[in-house]
Amino acid sequence: MRQHPGKANRVWLTILGLLCLAAGIWVLLLATGVVGPAAGPVLSGPPEAVTGPDYAPVVALIAGLLLGLLGLWWMLAQIPRRLAAGPFRLQEDAARGITVCDPSVLAGAVQYETDQIPGVVGSTALLRGTVDHPDLTLKVTVNARADIGEVINRIQGTVVPNLASALETPLHSLGIHLEASNKTALSGNTVSSTGTVVY
Repeated sequence: MRQHPGKANRVWLTILGLLCLAAGIWVLLLATGVVGPAAGPVLSGPPEAVTGPDYAPVVALIAGLLLGLLGLWWMLAQIPRRLAAGPFRLQEDAARGITVCDPSVLAGAVQYETDQIPGVVGSTALLRGTVDHPDLTLKVTVNARADIGEVINRIQGTVVPNLASALETPLHSLGIHLEASNKTALSGNTVSSTGTVVY
């Protein structure tokens, strides 16, 4: 499963919105004369009077660079990335001991159990997320005689419940990618017919 920067977007849009609102209120107060001197000519003196001291252009340049770097970081954050899974802590009570399990071990058990389903040539499991919100992506290759409905039913009815029982929590999301193969499990060559089922 992939992680999208929804939270970062909401935070930055809120910050930008508040800054724009504050700037709008400030300009409105200046225009009405509530804040600052009375309205007069925009340029009442030499340009240096507007730009300020000599260090003002340097400050403006640094501020522009910072805003540019923040904008670049924000654009890079829009790229979806895989939600990495660290070791699953299955037991949090330190007095009783802490049980830690690598996600690849659980994924290997899922693959082994999936491979035992009739018609399945091979499978690849990827377990991500956290122990409280686990995500499972399962790529299953079946032969031409496999009953696709039965394969999916066995995955949902046996494989997934066994994994949820081991994690002591239901899966947050399940993705099943099916491939059809016209060869036996030893060769594993696949044909172009593919499909994806996401739950």
